[in-house]
Amino acid sequence: MGPGGVGGLLAALLARAGERTRVLAAEGTAARIADSGLSVDSPVYGGFTARPEAVPALSEPTDVLFVTTKGTGLRDALARVPAEHVDGAHVVPLLNGFEHVEILRDRYPGARVLPAAIHVGASRDAPGVVRHTSPYNRMEIAGEGARALADVLRGAGVEVDVVDDGDRVLWDKYAFLLPTALVCAHALMPIGRAREERRADMEAVLGEVVRVAAARGVPVDADAVRCTIAERPAHTRPSLLFDRETGRPMETDALGGALVRAARAAGLEVPVTERIVADLEREEADRG
Repeated sequence: MGPGGVGGLLAALLARAGERTRVLAAEGTAARIADSGLSVDSPVYGGFTARPEAVPALSEPTDVLFVTTKGTGLRDALARVPAEHVDGAHVVPLLNGFEHVEILRDRYPGARVLPAAIHVGASRDAPGVVRHTSPYNRMEIAGEGARALADVLRGAGVEVDVVDDGDRVLWDKYAFLLPTALVCAHALMPIGRAREERRADMEAVLGEVVRVAAARGVPVDADAVRCTIAERPAHTRPSLLFDRETGRPMETDALGGALVRAARAAGLEVPVTERIVADLEREEADRG
């Protein structure tokens, strides 16, 4: 559900591997993919075109539903998937943040929602056209049935780690993503410049994430996150920065707003995150 950079790459790889794969997208995008397929340009997988099925809504049961929309479009996208078609299925969300897991469990009580995170650089250059930009494509999955699903994904060329703690899956990625995404988008800088010029803000947001996670019983290794941030290529542009630069809807609330809500529930303060979120939300409101 959602054949953007991540979803389009995943769908193309699964279809190329011989798995029956259906893409759920808006009518125009679904028609384009049904007619021309999904084209991928990748430093890892090469250039190829796969031909998954493409439909605007799910009209029959599925075994697995990968949810790869942006947080801004999640609730509207869920209307494309009736709950009865995922009863007993695995639902694997590959979204940023953490609140989406409970949204999906409420929406699909008969499904098994597996906490998951994906580490990949990919973009949708046009409907049905995907550019894979990173030398890696790695996923982490937790929950019942994750091992069998991991075997299928590995067969399609995705590196997969099966882990025991679903909360750790979400918060380990979130602890890296939030300080980099918020600060890069706020500063209008790629990660290399932001590491140098906005290090104090990045460090402050990381500290706020670590404290909120600890209040929820989830330990986060801040030093490991710092290493991950330091290792990212200097030209890396988080999707939140890209969305601000291109005038697209930003996931400010799904990312930063989520931490603010979790902090308030825990009786904690996250002033730097609150400031950056308020600035980004104000900027988006001003542009209409």
